[in-house]
Amino acid sequence: QPATAASAGARTLVGVCAAPGVAVGTLVHWSDAEIVPPELASGSLSAESRALDKAIAAVDAELNSAVRAASQRGAIGEAGIFTMHRVLLEDPTLVDAARDLISLGKSAGFAWREAIRAQIAVLGKVDDPLLAERAADLRDLEKRVLRLLGYANTAARTLPDEAVLAADEFTPSDLATLDRSRVTALVMARGGATSHAAIIARQAGIAALVAVGDALHTIPDGTQVVVNAGEGQLAYAPSALDIEHARSERLRLEGVREANRLTSQEAAATRDGRAIEVAANIATLDDANAAVDNGADGVGLLRTELMFIHRQAAPTVEEHRQSYQAIADALAGRTAIIRTLDVGADKEVDYLTLPPEQNPALGLRGIRLAQVRPDLLDDQLRGLLAVRPAGAARILLPMVTDVGELVRLRARIDSFARELGRTEPIEVGVMIEVPSAALLADQLAQHADFFSIGTNDLTQYTLAMDRCQPDLAAQADGLHPAVLRLVAAAVQGAEKHGKWVGVCGALAGDPLAVPLLVGLGVTELSVDPVSVPAIKARVRNLDWQQCRQRAQDALALESAQAVRALSTAVWPLD
Repeated sequence: QPATAASAGARTLVGVCAAPGVAVGTLVHWSDAEIVPPELASGSLSAESRALDKAIAAVDAELNSAVRAASQRGAIGEAGIFTMHRVLLEDPTLVDAARDLISLGKSAGFAWREAIRAQIAVLGKVDDPLLAERAADLRDLEKRVLRLLGYANTAARTLPDEAVLAADEFTPSDLATLDRSRVTALVMARGGATSHAAIIARQAGIAALVAVGDALHTIPDGTQVVVNAGEGQLAYAPSALDIEHARSERLRLEGVREANRLTSQEAAATRDGRAIEVAANIATLDDANAAVDNGADGVGLLRTELMFIHRQAAPTVEEHRQSYQAIADALAGRTAIIRTLDVGADKEVDYLTLPPEQNPALGLRGIRLAQVRPDLLDDQLRGLLAVRPAGAARILLPMVTDVGELVRLRARIDSFARELGRTEPIEVGVMIEVPSAALLADQLAQHADFFSIGTNDLTQYTLAMDRCQPDLAAQADGLHPAVLRLVAAAVQGAEKHGKWVGVCGALAGDPLAVPLLVGLGVTELSVDPVSVPAIKARVRNLDWQQCRQRAQDALALESAQAVRALSTAVWPLD
């Protein structure tokens, strides 16, 4: 039985788990004051320009070293993050914008900061976590270059032996300079579970909490704390017994992780023989390799947004094909479910001129974008249809709200297949992330081959709560009975027509949610690649008939907390 986070005497803050684990340590506030370089150049224009070029080259060399070091450690995802940073650093529009400002008499540091901020302004307000992460990457590059221009102290911080680092948000370069042997956990006031800092923390085995809120900054530096990331809790002023429990729990979890890793390549089924596919959510070729290494049965969600941003023009059909074909090849026979472009009109991609919206979460998102820019979706669909072999890719359509949208899109897919001379059918699935889609699942299942439930958006739209809002993050819980009832409705609608249902949202990787999802009839769980071994192990310890009975009980409960209490009582965490 896992220890609870803390005794009644300890005070507790609640956040969202970004990397599981239990940690004990000393809280260290990682304050990185904003760097404000002087606006006007102190030297000649050519000197400022040379200084910027030299700093950019030095950062590129740093990133190259970081890629090599991560690759040697086997941290594939981390290597991919720093490779992406090199691509962003070499973006000619960014460097040209900075040079233009230098030519107007601005300092190299000011010019770089302004050029970066202009791009961040485009992405920073984005509701899509993948695109918001690009804004975080740009902030990281801003900081790196300014440091090398001499505007900040680059000396490494000295940390206590067991440090729990606290910050508003961490960037990959923050974590690259840390002595990781001394860091037991990361705690962030903001940020999301998909951030690059969270990915690096998961791969390094460092517990991480996000969206804790501003109360984090009120805990004094040097306070002893216990972090139970899996339960979303940070306890400060813990008792000696709390600390002892947390230390023993941490050792036990390390043993469990190793045992799960050894069985990760085997298929997962419940004790009474219900087979459950455990797939991976990915965005890049590096992620695909990580998925295979961690034993994923396939890719349950390939997010394609990165294909469309930081470009001067939309990707061509051939660029789409090559990108998806490379991932299909890396999966070595496993199937990839590829989601079509899911961005909204709350951002300005250079070639995507859309009107601003007051409420982008309810606007031109997902396939609705095809109403104003059908060419973007058409080219992507043509690229997907060209992936070989025929069964290597399935198409997943985001933000479908009713059957009419699906019928029109299937007709387009069929016509493109005929154009390409493709005779083999391609499976087309629908994301269930809008409540109307869950309620009309029986109609959609007549025309879709499968459903994939996006529990992040489904929760947001059902509860009218933004899960990236720190004050609401703990309440925007996918185990709310209203969300589970919509999951049940989607499964029942699918079963009427013999179709299968997967879950690709955060709930699929939540150990307390897994038995309930399996009990409601979900047969595929798609999770972060590093979570695959633990979720497979969780499935193998379940009895499907018991899951079915208790899932029905959960639907009658009144709150997410009550559902979590039920799940914890029936299926204690490993």
